[in-house]
Amino acid sequence: MNYYLLYSKFEEDEGSFSVQEPWDSVLNFYTSQEKMFNSKPYITVDRCYAETGMSDYLKIGVGMLASNRVQKIFFDNGFLGAQFIPVTVENDGLYHSYAFVNAIANYDLLEPEASEASRFNRRLGVYRNVYEEKIDIEKFKSTSITHDCFTLSSYKTSYYVNENVKDALEAAGVTGVEFIPMEFA
Repeated sequence: MNYYLLYSKFEEDEGSFSVQEPWDSVLNFYTSQEKMFNSKPYITVDRCYAETGMSDYLKIGVGMLASNRVQKIFFDNGFLGAQFIPVTVENDGLYHSYAFVNAIANYDLLEPEASEASRFNRRLGVYRNVYEEKIDIEKFKSTSITHDCFTLSSYKTSYYVNENVKDALEAAGVTGVEFIPMEFA
């Protein structure tokens, strides 16, 4: 099975979005576990930019927000490894059709030296900086990947998807992302 980095791609006139307090401290991708909230996190378009358009994947500082179309593709295909947490997005009106993509699966695949990883946070168990993300081929070969979507256990800012997810999202014409083949050290 081939795997791809799900990479943020800004569409023409697409805006950038920010998580509002108090959600900015709890809606994050550093802990790969299911999350549950009593009320919806609140996201707003960044008004410091002229661009305010929306794609199927909105970019926020702590991850991505997926449209209903993306969520439906995951649900209809039974893709595993991601939890969708409903959010409210404010952008010249309120939108309730987006959800935070919370990767609940992670694998220890990063090759820190080849990736030039630095600033390891012991409390979170992750590197804060990675210059060029490279996968350890031996770890990859010896790992049984059982999820369709996942992050790396020691570097959470990336989402990886398998070829089935990539093909389904591309066939649907999903906007706001591109797929970069997994790179090995």
